[in-house]
Amino acid sequence: MTPEHLKRIEKLQTSMAAANVDAIFLYSAINRHYFTGLTTSNGLLLIEQQGAPVFYTDFRYIEVANRVLKGMEIKKFKPAKEQLADYAACAKNWKTIGYEGNLTVAQFLPLQEAMSSAKWISISTMVSALRSIKSADEIDAIRRSATANDALFADLMDTFKVGMSELEMLRHFRMKLAARGLSESFSPILCAGVNAVECHHEPDATVLQPNSELLIDMGVLVDGYCSDMTRTVFFGEPTARFREIHDIVLQANQAAQAAVKPGVRCCDIDATARNIIKAHGYGDYFDHALGHSVGLEVHEQPSFSATCETLLEPGMIITNEPGIYIPGDVGVRIEDLLLVTETGCEVLSHTPHEIVIPC
Repeated sequence: MTPEHLKRIEKLQTSMAAANVDAIFLYSAINRHYFTGLTTSNGLLLIEQQGAPVFYTDFRYIEVANRVLKGMEIKKFKPAKEQLADYAACAKNWKTIGYEGNLTVAQFLPLQEAMSSAKWISISTMVSALRSIKSADEIDAIRRSATANDALFADLMDTFKVGMSELEMLRHFRMKLAARGLSESFSPILCAGVNAVECHHEPDATVLQPNSELLIDMGVLVDGYCSDMTRTVFFGEPTARFREIHDIVLQANQAAQAAVKPGVRCCDIDATARNIIKAHGYGDYFDHALGHSVGLEVHEQPSFSATCETLLEPGMIITNEPGIYIPGDVGVRIEDLLLVTETGCEVLSHTPHEIVIPC
């Protein structure tokens, strides 16, 4: 483990003490990775308020765990009943135990039964709050991910042609991604023509026609960290209708960006963009949140949404992605990655917002 991982565990233990949580069971691979730096398909990280955590795993990962996780006790999983008995023996003095909200019923119920005298509470918000503030190394990785995403997008714009289907474009995306030694942070969204009105359209056999739009939502992984960006490109001479909608979405994007600074509520950033779209009469056609945090996962907390009252802090990285989607007509989304700074924000996505490709 690095000093950064040890610091994360210490911060979690401080949060546990403040919330009177005696121990936490972390099953999810992403949280185990966040606190240890080790990725395994099977494992459990048990953290008490004080002392060194215990990492449980099976025989496949015992060797690497012992090599990588210095300063942490490593234990091999026992058969289920024996393992639960071990947990119960540790839990004699635990009054409150934390679990992840995405724990399966099959995982949770045996734990609850084995330690029935303790109170069980979800600590998802506690962990999300820690993960929401990115370290310098995390910011560097996401910045490099955004740069790699920009470069891949530029390459795709030299490749995509009128007459290609969405599935052909998806194939080119994955070939070029592999050629760069990268992987995708999520399955890309490619929407040709009127398909752009479906904000999460699945690529299909639809062919890109002359004088039509293409909405592209894509991201890559660099050192395990995600990027995420959307552009709506026009192949040919943009119609007056497309320009109108694109201009409104861009206004909303830029207004939200200008409003970002420490101490502002996330919901107020959402409202800034949403009110511009409403003022132009298209409020009914923007029905998703303005943005979400990005890190080890492409969707993290907090979010730019009407219900999120989290105050922005330096080190948060959140997408800014207003959109207008009018059925049977036109769909536009413009998405950038924003890093909250001490005085405002830094835009990590550098691809131009307005892209017209002759055809």
